[in-house]
Amino acid sequence: MAFSKTWLLDRDHGAFVDFSDVAPAPCKDFFHVYVNDKQIIFRYWKIVPPTRADSKAPPIEMRNSYDDFLHDDRCHSEIQRLAGTSVLNYLKNIAHGQLDYLPRLPQNALLKIIFMLELEDILRLSRVSKQFRELCNSEELWLKIYRINSETPITPELEDLAKSQGWKRLFFTNKLQLQMQLRRQRRQHGHGAHGQAFITSGSHKMDT
Repeated sequence: MAFSKTWLLDRDHGAFVDFSDVAPAPCKDFFHVYVNDKQIIFRYWKIVPPTRADSKAPPIEMRNSYDDFLHDDRCHSEIQRLAGTSVLNYLKNIAHGQLDYLPRLPQNALLKIIFMLELEDILRLSRVSKQFRELCNSEELWLKIYRINSETPITPELEDLAKSQGWKRLFFTNKLQLQMQLRRQRRQHGHGAHGQAFITSGSHKMDT
């Protein structure tokens, strides 16, 4: 599930979720969600003009065990008002024991998992959330995919081209198109059109 900010697994203080954001207009109140293995804590601060009597009111905190959270209708109402239905449902799922650990794995572990997927599955995973969209389109991932599908070592010319176009785009460029791009690059750099740089073996049909 994707939200406007990142939900973090914080190993330093045991948080499953540690998340802050601002409610949508016209409210603009600030809120914070903290979840560990025992509690769901929701805090919010009213953002009002300084001339109002309640402008210096302290933040409101709602602290519940998982079971109590499922029955706290007032807390549900405030979360839905400030953070939205998707956040409320996400927290209810955690309270029911349905915690999604996959997005909370270290990035290098996630990249290793994604690297083992079929190309079509990488495309599908990229549509799940902002986090996975960034991982599934990362240069680190597509350089590995390119290397494993290459017939010859990657040349410096190809690396230069990847800096401007990205490894994913080069991976899905057919051989003829890529050779033309490399020749154009050589001419721009004042080199002759000699030598060949390999590319991927055959064309690829996955959507880009």
